Amino acid sequence: MLIGVVADTHVGEFLTRVPDAALDALSGCDLLLHAGDLSVPSVLEELSGIAPTLAVRGDHDRLEGLGLPHVLVVGVAGHRIGLVHGNRGRLVDGAVVAADVVAGRHLGWTAGLDAGLLRRVGSVDLLVHGHWHRPRMTRMGGTVVFSPGAVCPWGSLEGGRPPRPGRAGVADRGVRRYRHQLGADALRPAVGLIEAGTAGLRPRRVPLPRDATAAVCAP
Repeated sequence: MLIGVVADTHVGEFLTRVPDAALDALSGCDLLLHAGDLSVPSVLEELSGIAPTLAVRGDHDRLEGLGLPHVLVVGVAGHRIGLVHGNRGRLVDGAVVAADVVAGRHLGWTAGLDAGLLRRVGSVDLLVHGHWHRPRMTRMGGTVVFSPGAVCPWGSLEGGRPPRPGRAGVADRGVRRYRHQLGADALRPAVGLIEAGTAGLRPRRVPLPRDATAAVCAP
């Protein structure tokens, strides 16, 4: 069984629709998982045209009518996959970004992140998350933690748009610096694939062309 993983599409905010390159990369999947920040319902319609799609709610999602859960555990081929967006609250997330920006490098905060997310989902074989726009593959105890990165990696600065005015612009500049510190790989759009079978779960990241979002950037 082949499972597609999507995170942080931000359609309706920074992109007008899911990029064709992302849809092509997911073609042939049996199931799709979206790790939040869709940010509009049309994303589910686009993805459901490929395969049945399950999604959790991200901090940019205002989708009350869809009833998206914050946490989802999916059983596949005898294995348990936990799906969660990855945010820990605005104050905690803001402090993490600020600390990295001040330090000028990525600090070792991810163990606390993984432990916190695992407490939400319980015992799973694979934990999938988004939110940070940073590709990750690591292990905590008996659980593999996987994030493919973002379909829309630049977020509010997608398409090279300038920072917003006022206090919002201060945040934009901080996020821009933070994203640069994550490295070029994190700034490349990507999705993920998980091969699920009796031998286990094998996740991998699928980078998309660097200009994959250029044609669908919101004005």
